[in-house]
Amino acid sequence: MQRVTEVLKRLGARVALVGVSVLIAWTAHASMSVSLRVAVDNEFTVFATDPFTNQLVAIGGGDNFAQAFQFDFSAPPGSYIYVIARDYGVAALFLSKTVFGGGAETVLSGVPGTWPDWEVNTVYRGTNININSPNEVLNWGGGWQIPAVGDAGSTLAGTYPDYGTFDNARMIWAPPGGGTQIGFAGYTGEGSALFRLQVYPEPASMLALGVGLAGLVALRRRKK
Repeated sequence: MQRVTEVLKRLGARVALVGVSVLIAWTAHASMSVSLRVAVDNEFTVFATDPFTNQLVAIGGGDNFAQAFQFDFSAPPGSYIYVIARDYGVAALFLSKTVFGGGAETVLSGVPGTWPDWEVNTVYRGTNININSPNEVLNWGGGWQIPAVGDAGSTLAGTYPDYGTFDNARMIWAPPGGGTQIGFAGYTGEGSALFRLQVYPEPASMLALGVGLAGLVALRRRKK
C-alpha cells in the first residue's frame, strides 16, 4: 500500500509540472475569437492586443452613428478591447454586442451578465485628439468606472434599423450620460470617452490551470 501511495505522489508531481507547462505554453500563443458589433454617436476606433506581437493595434472604426459596424478579430484571453468614442452633438451613445469564442460568452452593453460589462474611463477628454492612435489609449490616464446606462438600442430601430440588431443591449456613455432623450439621466457634453472590455478566457486555459493546481497540491503533500 505504501508503494502505491508513493507512486501516486510521484504521479501528482508530474501532473503538476505538465499542467503548469501546458498553461505557460498555451498562454504564450493563446487567442480568443471576438465578434464585436458596435454603433457609436458620432465616431469611434476599436483597439485590441495583437496575439502575435502583444502590441495594442487599431482594429477599425466608423463615423456614421446610424450604422452598426461589425469587427471580427482575435485577442489574447484576459487582455482588453478598447474603444475611443467621440461625440460632437447634443446626444451621445455607445451600443455593443460582443461574442467571444463563437458563442462561448456574449456581452451586451448595459446589460448585467455572467462576464463583466464594458467600463468607461473616469477622464473625459476633448474632441481634439487622434482617436486612431493606440498611444492615446496607452496614455489616457484616469481610472475605470461603471458607465451611465440609457435606453435599449432597439428603441431607435424604427428610425435606425441597424439598432434593432443588438438584441436587448442598452446604450452606454460616460456619466452622467449621453442625453435625456435616449434614457440617460443627463448629458456629459461633447468630447471623447474611452471604453474597455476584458477578453473572455479560453476554457482550455482554465482546464490547464486546474490540472496544474491539482498537481501542485499533490506535490505539496508529498513534501510533507
